[in-house]
Amino acid sequence: MKLYEIISNLKFIGIKNYREIDIDSLTCSSEEKTESGLYFCIKGMKHDGHNYAYQAINNGAICLVVERFLEVDVPQILVENVRIAMSQICSTFYGTYKSKMKFIGITGTNGKTTTTMIIRNILTALNKKVGLIGTEGVYIGSLLLPPTLTTPDPIVLHKLIKDMEDNGCEYCVMEVSAHAIALNKIDNIYFDAVGLTNITKDHLDFFLNMENYTKCKASLFDYKHAKLGVINIDSKNTQNIAKNSNIEICKIGKDADLQLISTEYSLSGTEFSFSIKGKVYHSKTNLIGEYNISNIMLSIGILLKLGINVYDILRVIKQSEFVISGRFNVINCNNKFSAIIDYAHTPDGIKNVLGAIKLLAKKKIITVFGCGGNRDKTKRREMCDVALNFSDLVIVTTDNPRYENPELIIDDIVRGVVSEKLVRITDRKSAIEYAMQIANENDVVAILGKGAENYQEIKGVKFPYSDFEVVNNCNKYSLKGKIKA
Repeated sequence: MKLYEIISNLKFIGIKNYREIDIDSLTCSSEEKTESGLYFCIKGMKHDGHNYAYQAINNGAICLVVERFLEVDVPQILVENVRIAMSQICSTFYGTYKSKMKFIGITGTNGKTTTTMIIRNILTALNKKVGLIGTEGVYIGSLLLPPTLTTPDPIVLHKLIKDMEDNGCEYCVMEVSAHAIALNKIDNIYFDAVGLTNITKDHLDFFLNMENYTKCKASLFDYKHAKLGVINIDSKNTQNIAKNSNIEICKIGKDADLQLISTEYSLSGTEFSFSIKGKVYHSKTNLIGEYNISNIMLSIGILLKLGINVYDILRVIKQSEFVISGRFNVINCNNKFSAIIDYAHTPDGIKNVLGAIKLLAKKKIITVFGCGGNRDKTKRREMCDVALNFSDLVIVTTDNPRYENPELIIDDIVRGVVSEKLVRITDRKSAIEYAMQIANENDVVAILGKGAENYQEIKGVKFPYSDFEVVNNCNKYSLKGKIKA
């Protein structure tokens, strides 16, 4: 694409060394080899991309997008914010601004993956071709690609959208993380509908406080980003977003537009009733827990607002066995006890999962969890308190320690806690094996934090690791249902 085409709709401050050139690729990594590439000089939290411009040029970049001019001979486009410019340029370069797909974005602290998967599964069952971008991977129709970030950077994101469009997808369903909103990743995507699951404590290492985090989530529910929104108002911190938004909002909850009336839980699933404008509907699902019913209700609200018939939606929900890998996956261990693997990694997430287990467990709950390194430290002790409140025994272990010392992470988790219900086993594999060895008949072993992740990140290296494999290798269980490792 010609450089003048790429910048034709871009708000830029100035140009240095301009000449007409063909741009064949985009990159924000100075280490990436490119052919006639355009390199975005992004100022990160630790590194400034401007300092690596020479390396990018040596690797094939022939143009730079900058926030300050550099002493190099290639064309430079000066902008106020490179991240904002990157989203716009990617939209132009890949032509995604012309997409005829319907875009659905789901944000929230917990429940994004489950909700997007529910929406995808319902639309697919109704013979719609759907693309999905999220934590557990990327779907282009039935093709599954490996996961990237929850919401990829704009270069990857817009390339995926183009691939979906080229492959005939009618819908693009996306998880939208708070970081993606704050870092302008989704600036040039206009959503037909956005949904909000909940807002609870997380990512305060980045946002510093809950006010900033909440404002970030709220900014998605604005006419610049979306046509309409669907919000679970039963969740703390969400009611004001619904009240103050400048777009059409459908409210979900116990006293809302889409009103949840009743729920009845069992180990085989949940029956629930809800009303729309006074008319009552009944349904059932294999998913378990109040938080999962909230995810289903949000999905119903989104699909209704996009014109899908309510009876078609409920028919699919009743007939479907939703299997979201790493989310409340139940493993029957030799018909003796159950192990449940879940991604819950926040205080609210742990509360939701263990609260659901508490309603169903016949005997003891043994919980295994840890906290990620180089992430929000303020939630660590709180996660421990929640786990102890809902469990008969808590085994504190590692998660992804990253560059932190695992022992110091566990110190933060258990700081000030004096309890006979607390055991500390640093090695995660050993912790899970211990939990399964001591579990008795009808107990539940809850293994939380990593879900379907197939690695453990230690000092910058992702070592192969899976909670599912650890359970498998204990050689004393049989799988129940469709469990995906």
